[in-house]
Amino acid sequence: MASPHQDRPTQWPIMWIAFGGGIVAATHLGKLPPALPEIRLALDAGLVMGGWIASTISAIGFLLGLAAGTIADRIGQRRVLVAGLLLLTAGSCVGAIAQTGEAMLFSRFIEGLGYTAATVAGAGMVTHVTARGDRRWALGIWSSYVPVGFAGMLIGAAFVLETFDWRVLWLVTAAVTVLWAAAVFHVTRGWRRQESDTRDSRSLFRNITRCIGVPGALLVSVCFAAYAAQHISMMAWLPSYMHEVYGTSLLVSAVVPAVVLLFNAGGNWLSARWMGRGMSCWALLSIGALGMGLTQIGVFSSGLDDAARLAFALLFGIFGGMIPAAAVGSVTVYTPSPAQIGTMNGLMVMGTNTGMLFGPPAVAAVRAYAGNWNAVIWLVLAFASVGLICGLASRSMELRAGAREVR
Repeated sequence: MASPHQDRPTQWPIMWIAFGGGIVAATHLGKLPPALPEIRLALDAGLVMGGWIASTISAIGFLLGLAAGTIADRIGQRRVLVAGLLLLTAGSCVGAIAQTGEAMLFSRFIEGLGYTAATVAGAGMVTHVTARGDRRWALGIWSSYVPVGFAGMLIGAAFVLETFDWRVLWLVTAAVTVLWAAAVFHVTRGWRRQESDTRDSRSLFRNITRCIGVPGALLVSVCFAAYAAQHISMMAWLPSYMHEVYGTSLLVSAVVPAVVLLFNAGGNWLSARWMGRGMSCWALLSIGALGMGLTQIGVFSSGLDDAARLAFALLFGIFGGMIPAAAVGSVTVYTPSPAQIGTMNGLMVMGTNTGMLFGPPAVAAVRAYAGNWNAVIWLVLAFASVGLICGLASRSMELRAGAREVR
């Protein structure tokens, strides 16, 4: 179904400011892992509380992703993106003064609301301001906001924590976020009228049911969840693995995952380039899932030397990066009409947060039961197999849906 603005050229300043908003939102994910041991000590938080603090943002995205997308469709992506960044700022400020684990958990709940709102609305904004010929490429670039923001904050947080405590890190993140919210408000102020005609009076429930009634989109969302379960588990537990096996320092343990994340961003951009040249989303999803499975065999194989394992970890990042770009790029293929773009983006956000929420605990459980990291390979291979099956199964549905791609 065509948009009334399909002939307008891409509004690149808005696209890049929205992309920056996603990166800033992702820094609130990346600031926690290096600081979590210090936070648990300062707030006297046990392992269970620490786990909830780490997973709250993903839980909010899992529960409210679809609703946030529909709300963005109804009141406008611009407003929801700015509101999301302000909620992230507020949550970070509350966390900076937290004196108990419960207070920190509440702050992460606020940040979770903001993160879900900002990422769903940002993807919708990129979709609406790009011309059809630029859209898949732009959405592929957008999909790299997590690895870029997460990696940058992993390294930045490690340096900040060498001199200051985690409260300073929380305040610095809040300051950057509120400044970016102001930038988004300024750069996009002339866009309100242009986005208004993509809204309609359909109910929230009807928009949601229309989107989850698209089988191809559901398969892509499950593939996205399987990817996220593998990717976030690798990022969450790689520092622990390095410290346990090699005794590495905090800085080194942060830098290696950050480098893997940057290679993941490279996979996002590579996938975006291929989509821009007409490659199908299902093919990229399938190649990415297969590559992730094969490279994880190398990462967790005890018979390989350290250099080979690192090489496989970097390849894991590249192959994994193909999946978010393809999943986000598929939104315009499967969305019933322009009025449900935010809702469909919400479905993808819900998928990735499902994997982020349940993947790391599953990996931890297998590690604890087996007593070694090598046993984890069977679980991550199962995740990769699910992603590959869903990617291949979506082929025929994508071919049928492509004829009515949102323009």
